[in-house]
Amino acid sequence: MKFFYWQCCLVLIAATVWLAQPVQFSQAIQSSQVSQGSLTLSEEEAFPITFGVSIAGAEFGCEANDFCNQNPGRVNHQYIYPGRSTIEPLAERGLRLMRIPVRWERLQPRLGEELDADQMRRLDETIQAVSDSGGLAIIDLHNYGRYRTVGPSGIVELIIDQKVDNTVLVSRHHLADFWRRIALRYNGNANVLAYALMNEPHDMGQSKWQEISQESVDSIRTVDRETWILVAGESWSSSERFEQANGPKAWITDESERIAYEAHCYLDQDASGHYVHSFAQELSMDRKLSTRPVERLLPFINWCKRNQVQGFVGEFGVPVHDPDWNELLSKMLETMKQSDLAGCCWAAGPWWNDYPMSVEVDGKTSDSITLQLLRQQR
Repeated sequence: MKFFYWQCCLVLIAATVWLAQPVQFSQAIQSSQVSQGSLTLSEEEAFPITFGVSIAGAEFGCEANDFCNQNPGRVNHQYIYPGRSTIEPLAERGLRLMRIPVRWERLQPRLGEELDADQMRRLDETIQAVSDSGGLAIIDLHNYGRYRTVGPSGIVELIIDQKVDNTVLVSRHHLADFWRRIALRYNGNANVLAYALMNEPHDMGQSKWQEISQESVDSIRTVDRETWILVAGESWSSSERFEQANGPKAWITDESERIAYEAHCYLDQDASGHYVHSFAQELSMDRKLSTRPVERLLPFINWCKRNQVQGFVGEFGVPVHDPDWNELLSKMLETMKQSDLAGCCWAAGPWWNDYPMSVEVDGKTSDSITLQLLRQQR
């Protein structure tokens, strides 16, 4: 028992020392250039290690029971593409890495066919606004490994590669086709940093996410060999469960070597990001709450380090005005910086209203604690 105790102590000491050292995934990271006016990339550069913001809106309205590819909702009523009023104030604060969630059903209402012209025009306008502000955009497919369409009995939400009456209605080939078309459109656009293949795939059943994601990577590379590709992990992309859900080894083969693996990390009890309990309530349930940022990030950090791959924390966040939660967020951002993990906070967007995690700059009130931290740590 005593021997086991000292073993545990040594492990904790080693982990502490390791966290104090930056994880150098690539020598090219040293050439990251962040100027006062823009976030720029050199030809040979790796993923920029900085903090940015997800800008929600274009994925809104999907929770409606009647939402599907044939009924995508009305723009500026059920959903909205982010505009300059949201993008420019963030860029002025130095937050120029911008993750733009979109929905597959809207961009490609007919699987395997052309992208919707009106939707793509709106996405083009958002990306142009990011570009004009000196920023870099990540196009994030916010579909959770699914696609909503109309089946024989009404609207159905289909998991990719799932069989319905022995027929696959939404396949990995459809996803690969979608991404090839997106890559064909944005190939060569210096302000599109990355294609994020899928937000939070989860509960995929018999479908094999690793094979699905590899096919999309291969499809993108037929038309675009330069843009980064973000590959999310299974099980809601949990940083804490990353190896448990995805196995010990990185699975993507990419001759371009421009792959980053994406995890998400929230600090509330169930890691959902809903924060239904106050900080005081959480602390009463877990007296070790202060260690949660490192404990939840460390499995993903270790996985990336062992596999010598770049990691990216695609979503993180806390109630933006709560000083106690933001103290934990500060620890989280420091750990990410020490481990060469870039990330995007959830979230800005013009329709959040009183959403407790909104980092939208409204021009009427002072910047939230979270926004101030992001500016300091970027």
